Amino acid sequence: MIWWLENPARARSERQSVAELAERVNWLRGVRWYLSNGAALAVDFEIEHDGQSVPLTTTYAEFHPNAPPIVVPRDGSRLSSHQYGAGGNLCLEYRADNWETTITGAMMIESAYRLLAGERDIDGPELPSAHAVSLGQSVRGSYFRFLLTPPLEERLKAIEPGQSVEIGVAEKYHAETFTVTIADIDGTADMRAWPLGVRETTKRGHAIRLPTGTPMPPATQDGITSLLGDLGFATIREQALATTGEMDLVLVSGADIAHFYAYNGNQKRYFGRSRILKVGTGSRLPDDYSGLAGKSVGIVGCGSLGSKVAAMLARSGLRQFTLVDDDVLFSANIVRNELGAPAIGVHKVDGLRARLIDIAGTIDVTVRRVALGGQESADSTDAVMSALRACDVIIDATADAHCFNFCAAVAKESLKPLVWGEVFAGGIGGLVARVRSGHEPEPQIARNQINAWCDAHGIPAPLAGFAAPYATAAGEGTPLVADDAEVAIIAGHLTRLATDILIRPNDSAFPVPAYAIGLRRAWIFSEPFETWPIQLTGSEPWKVEQDSASVAESLALLRELLPSAFDDHDQSSK
Repeated sequence: MIWWLENPARARSERQSVAELAERVNWLRGVRWYLSNGAALAVDFEIEHDGQSVPLTTTYAEFHPNAPPIVVPRDGSRLSSHQYGAGGNLCLEYRADNWETTITGAMMIESAYRLLAGERDIDGPELPSAHAVSLGQSVRGSYFRFLLTPPLEERLKAIEPGQSVEIGVAEKYHAETFTVTIADIDGTADMRAWPLGVRETTKRGHAIRLPTGTPMPPATQDGITSLLGDLGFATIREQALATTGEMDLVLVSGADIAHFYAYNGNQKRYFGRSRILKVGTGSRLPDDYSGLAGKSVGIVGCGSLGSKVAAMLARSGLRQFTLVDDDVLFSANIVRNELGAPAIGVHKVDGLRARLIDIAGTIDVTVRRVALGGQESADSTDAVMSALRACDVIIDATADAHCFNFCAAVAKESLKPLVWGEVFAGGIGGLVARVRSGHEPEPQIARNQINAWCDAHGIPAPLAGFAAPYATAAGEGTPLVADDAEVAIIAGHLTRLATDILIRPNDSAFPVPAYAIGLRRAWIFSEPFETWPIQLTGSEPWKVEQDSASVAESLALLRELLPSAFDDHDQSSK
């Protein structure tokens, strides 16, 4: 797009405003318009001030007038402290963060004059900087970073001046960046800036509180060894003097904290200083989510839907999972699964366990490589059902009716809530549902009611097929398959039902127990994001207490099976 060809009136207006400015002031000289490389509209000019001529160039952005022009010194010099390095563009009053389409190139030139004239006025006030540097901008090009939490900062500043304490250093290497934090200080553990359990390397180092008035040393071997010698830390100084080996040293000088490091390079030992990143405090989750850490969830089916639900629950604060699935991840699964290419060829439950650890660190994950309801041994099936019974919530993400039967049986027997969902064929929408004993009908009855609700619309429900999950035909037999975004939407709704049950087991935020969510115009959905609530009838407890006759019958059966365990003391005296 060449803006000045598409909007020639604005281009003429820009030229006219600069010409009018040159007529109005006596400090603007040498205006010359031209097309620079890439057909960008540009104007050269000189600003005269105090007998000096400053050559500048304004180049209009490709997306002008929706993006600001840049103004740079034509000779590549460093003109101002309000400049992005030598030869870089000037940081003027009008920038990307306050840009409006009514701002003109002439206004940019006037701003450049005010900047240069103001900085050259020795007797005038110092020009304030309007340039706020974000955290991300500040660490560009810094590939060694030290993460400092408020408790860690407080502990380091509590070291007595002139004293040294031993520290444990945790280090991660990710995305070509070394990130370091302190794992323990003088035996006090759990000081990390990231969750315990993530992949890291640990080593030993030292933290020293410098005597009052002692400045930080330069990040060189000579500077560090000289400081350590002056302070009398001979052993640590010997480590710094060594020709090889890693070293981590944290120094505290007044309010300043620095991390110095040494590592072996190509036939050389390198010293450096990390960039300090202060880690903020506070949770980004609602307060009532804090109790999720003590809850457990069983997820049956760790494919596209189940894997996303597990990851969302881990981010919500869940720390105890039982994952059930016998399937293996292949490259075709990557389009929708939470797992990435490194997990190809791995059992989904094992890959998902590693993924949850990447998200949350230390986490209790039990994996069962079993197809619940498949051709498995009775022992394996029974063991999986026992594991699910111990969970606070059971989630069926298989969209398989046979597997649902087993999940429903566990839920009913243990009186545990059951949540299930599926993505409709073709990704046109999905279904999510939950049942709780004493609030909704038992799982099998609830499922039958939902199926009847779907059938009542007179159009076959697009339930996902087991042979070709999430797929259907569109048009002239063209496959219509759900994509990652569609699966993620249904997974998000399913996760909300699960967290709601765990946080508010008897006071749900959801007025009905099941919802059909539309993502495309199809079936009963007239438009995307249309939601149909599904009412269920029946709120009796799923199990009733045994009456006396039933208890007697159970006891009689027990006597038949274990006669040696009884001595007739259980018999009635009548």
